[in-house]
Amino acid sequence: MIFGANTLTVLAGCALFGALAGAVGTFVLARRRALVADVAGHATLPGVCLAFLAGEAWGIGGRTPWLLLLGGAVTALIAACCVPALARLRRVGSDGATAVSLAFFFGLGAVLISVVQSHESGAQGGLRKLLFGSAAAMNSDDVTTLIVLTLATLIALSVFFKEFALLSFDEPFARVSGLPVRNLDLVLTVLLVATVVAGLQVAGIVLVVAMVLTPAAAARQLRGSLTRVTVMASIIGAASAAGGVIVSSMFERVPTGSAMTLVATLVLLIAMALPLRARLAVGA
Repeated sequence: MIFGANTLTVLAGCALFGALAGAVGTFVLARRRALVADVAGHATLPGVCLAFLAGEAWGIGGRTPWLLLLGGAVTALIAACCVPALARLRRVGSDGATAVSLAFFFGLGAVLISVVQSHESGAQGGLRKLLFGSAAAMNSDDVTTLIVLTLATLIALSVFFKEFALLSFDEPFARVSGLPVRNLDLVLTVLLVATVVAGLQVAGIVLVVAMVLTPAAAARQLRGSLTRVTVMASIIGAASAAGGVIVSSMFERVPTGSAMTLVATLVLLIAMALPLRARLAVGA
């Protein structure tokens, strides 16, 4: 149960992640990269396991947080980049490339985690908080990291906003206009991976992608311009994360990451149930 002075720290950290995830998720959905986000989320597993084994081999400790996150980021980025590469070079289509990448990296992670669990340190469950999330363990350093990631990501989104918008809604025209489509897709992928890695401790590998996509999906139901949808997605993400923390603090056995996801899904269902006129009024 989350209580005492730690509550505000956890609340702030989760809300920051929710805002970050909502903003990035807007462009992920607009670019139709939801499945790539799922691939990136699951592909962090082998990276985390490899980082653990490397840390143990190097004598710096397999549970070193920055090493685990770096390992997860590397494999997530590789997996996300494999999707368009396979679709383009092997002519298997985007759906097939997504399925192949997800199956390979998650399967590799399943094999590696069995190796980690057989290790003396790994058997003690040190990686559990990254698999299922452990928001209650957040401290001021984690919140500082989220602040830096959030500011950096929002700045990047602001710089590339027009390019991302054009690429999302009219890719052929973007190509004709001379925009570096592949480079922009790579930038968006990097932002997505950074968001996924930032949310590992908050929601875990299993649920982090839901927090990236669900607030953005809810915001899209409210209509409005892309700018307004992005702002609404950030607000919904932050509110859902904060709501999940509150629910988890009230009910001891409810995991914070699961509660956040359920609150975000509830907001999505409410947004979908609103009459069209009400949605337009909110998005105006």
